[in-house]
Amino acid sequence: MNCPSCGTSRRYRSVLCFACVQAGVDPTEVAGGDSAVRDRLERYFVVSALRCADCGGPHEAVTVGETSYTAADFGIDSPTEWVREMDKEEAWIAKHASAVDRALDALEREWPTAVAAVRDRRRPR
Repeated sequence: MNCPSCGTSRRYRSVLCFACVQAGVDPTEVAGGDSAVRDRLERYFVVSALRCADCGGPHEAVTVGETSYTAADFGIDSPTEWVREMDKEEAWIAKHASAVDRALDALEREWPTAVAAVRDRRRPR
């Protein structure tokens, strides 16, 4: 397969070739980036679900489809770590706003509450 950024062979890399990765090309900004954005948003949705609304601590596991995720899968072992991870993901969402907007429509059927929350957080107050 070829790199969607420069067209050269990307060999075993998943989205971009080694040269484009080294050059700092953002995979969300090139053709085929939509799937990378959707994957990142789904990751954000799972991480957000890992915090218990009642006690504020991390859930033992969250199941999406047939896959279960734990807080440890994301390096989260405390409420503070969860907040740090969410801040990192929300900064990424803000930086890639136009790509995120395009991807939200595709995710709305599977993740209606999470998509609504992202849209609501991004609305100017």
